[in-house]
Amino acid sequence: MNYIASGDEMSRIDEYTINVIGIPQMVLMERAALAVYDYISGKFSKGSKILVVVEGGNNGGDGIALARILHGNGYDVDIYWGENLPKVSEAFKAQLDIARRLNLSFADDIMNYGYDVVVDAVFGAGLNRAISGKLADVVNAMNDVDAFKLAVDIPSGIDATNGYVLGTAFRADATVTFGIMKMGLLTGMGNEYSGHVTVADIGIPKRAIDHIEPDLYTYDSNDVDKLLPYRKSDSHKGSYGKIGIIGGSKNMAGAAMFAAEAAYRMGCGLVRICTVEENREIMQSKLPEAMLTTYDSKDKNSVREAIKSTMAWSDVIILGPGLGTKDYAEYIVEKVLRDYKETVVLDADGINVVASHKEWLAETYARVIITPHLAEMSRLTDVKTGEIKSNKYDVAKRFAKDNNIVVVLKDSRTVVSDGGVQAYINTTGNNGMATGGSGDVLAGIIGGLCGQNMKEFDAAKLGVCLHGLAGQEAAIRRGRYSMIASDIVRGITAVLKSDYYVG
Repeated sequence: MNYIASGDEMSRIDEYTINVIGIPQMVLMERAALAVYDYISGKFSKGSKILVVVEGGNNGGDGIALARILHGNGYDVDIYWGENLPKVSEAFKAQLDIARRLNLSFADDIMNYGYDVVVDAVFGAGLNRAISGKLADVVNAMNDVDAFKLAVDIPSGIDATNGYVLGTAFRADATVTFGIMKMGLLTGMGNEYSGHVTVADIGIPKRAIDHIEPDLYTYDSNDVDKLLPYRKSDSHKGSYGKIGIIGGSKNMAGAAMFAAEAAYRMGCGLVRICTVEENREIMQSKLPEAMLTTYDSKDKNSVREAIKSTMAWSDVIILGPGLGTKDYAEYIVEKVLRDYKETVVLDADGINVVASHKEWLAETYARVIITPHLAEMSRLTDVKTGEIKSNKYDVAKRFAKDNNIVVVLKDSRTVVSDGGVQAYINTTGNNGMATGGSGDVLAGIIGGLCGQNMKEFDAAKLGVCLHGLAGQEAAIRRGRYSMIASDIVRGITAVLKSDYYVG
């Protein structure tokens, strides 16, 4: 597990490190400069021409220390200091004095002088106001230089908490951030402006991070083996859960099939698809491993008996993929939420139906996970999608808490909340996953994990992480432009192909 810090949380972590633990600011500054130097030296040979742009705060001090280290190791370095801030930090003053004693080169302006790298060390994570005037001119001039662009800690002009552009912002090809990841590098425009992000260890103690305990955290591939359900040698298909998938409608069979195969690939024992009779042939031919219960959507008694049978059989129900929103779909969703008492993964059309009957969530006895994308969440909350996107953590937390459910709020950076103080933000996956059926695969993964006795919040977090990892595998095989949902399903197998978690 890795924490993700807001701007305020990072400031408090720094303050605790310096004032309580006692690690001097100058020590952290030197280590930050060394971390950025390691990045540059790994990509650019000695003799490369580098411009380091600074202002008078501690981020500028990092930049001057970096320029000194680069100069000492054979790089051709210029420093540009615009002197646009009314006061400078003590650490910046100290680094400036050292640079002047060593006769480092200071540029008079920011121009295309054949630089190979432009380093942005103007503002760090503490910026909380719009950049304007001469400072905006500095940032825009950096953007105009034809060179590799590298940001120190966070691109100047990006809000460290929400990724907003504060007036104008540096467009980095890469960012070296310090200690832990910042929320603003993952969300809003920050995700695009930061380029490739490297998190560098500069000696901030784990104790300082644990003391502040940021509200958001994430998983990566190294966490998977610790979190996957344990598979015993002495087991059988009944040991790993029976997943009922209620979904699919006429001319819409694919969604339920993606969810079903994903649940199987995730390791569940048995899957039963409950769908309209029109889907029988395609379901049986495309996924013969799944059991099938069908109903006549025009016959309410047929629908009732099929749903009752599926609820009685299932340990977990995935409700909604491709279900549609006709009257019979509304009946099905209400019936499951009122009568079922186990885990329900409410997805796609299941969410769309509930949007008109929000009281069903408050009244259900089931343990519910909902998986809305931004537009579906807007229908559930009556909040505009733009506002949801900029406040995903708060919106997901509030809705989860108010309804006593788990919310998987899907976006390029999906947030998972159970209404508690801390929430999960996903950092796996890629833009190739923006394809039809991808969400159905996610519902199947989460349902498959729930069937193996994972708690709902834990299954949702791990499911989102694995879904992203499967998407990364799909992109390796197909490329981001060409991948489709079935490639993500195959990616699950690639992610889980090791048997290291098997007893």
